[in-house]
Amino acid sequence: MNHYENQEFDAAQQYYESILMERGNNAAAQFGRGASSFQRGDLETAKQSFEQSLKSSDQSLQAKALYNLGNTFYQNQKNEEALAFYRKALELDPTDKEAKYNYEFLKYQQEPPKDENQEQDQNEDQENQDQEEQDQDKEKQEKEEEENEEKDQEDQEEKEEQQEEQNQDQEQQEQQQQQQEASEEGKAQDLKQAESILDALKQDEKIMQKQQIARAKSRKLAKDW
Repeated sequence: MNHYENQEFDAAQQYYESILMERGNNAAAQFGRGASSFQRGDLETAKQSFEQSLKSSDQSLQAKALYNLGNTFYQNQKNEEALAFYRKALELDPTDKEAKYNYEFLKYQQEPPKDENQEQDQNEDQENQDQEEQDQDKEKQEKEEEENEEKDQEDQEEKEEQQEEQNQDQEQQEQQQQQQEASEEGKAQDLKQAESILDALKQDEKIMQKQQIARAKSRKLAKDW
């Protein structure tokens, strides 16, 4: 470990290789061997060692190995693979700031720069889309207003029809009432006329009775004579 901290990477690699010879495929030793090889520029050995260290059950060690594999592929200009390993490292350890920085930095580099024409086209497309949405909203609003006007007109016509029917009913009722009043008035006049005739007959009868009485008295007087 001291060899690596002292940047004695050749000695550090030999140290880790000796541990691997003694203990077999040790994940921590593979990680150390990979880090030393990476610093020496032996990217192929570093790649193989970091891949072997992924067999560890230590999640923290796995996350560091994935991060270092990302660096290894980045050095080999394999940016897609590097991005994939940085992303896997973040999945295991979301707090790894260096992995997050490298991932975002490399992802930004992967995105093609936008030229002015492309940006202008996008702005025009957005404006066209906004205008189209405004036209659709306006058309929808006009359609709703037209439907409301038609409905109001239908309601008004229906009210007028109902009012006309009510007026007709009222007029018919008034006519019937007038006819009934006229009929009753005619009956009353007929009754009054009949009563007048009856009174006249009664009056005539009284006169006749008086005349009869007068004649009877006259006859009686005459007989007495």
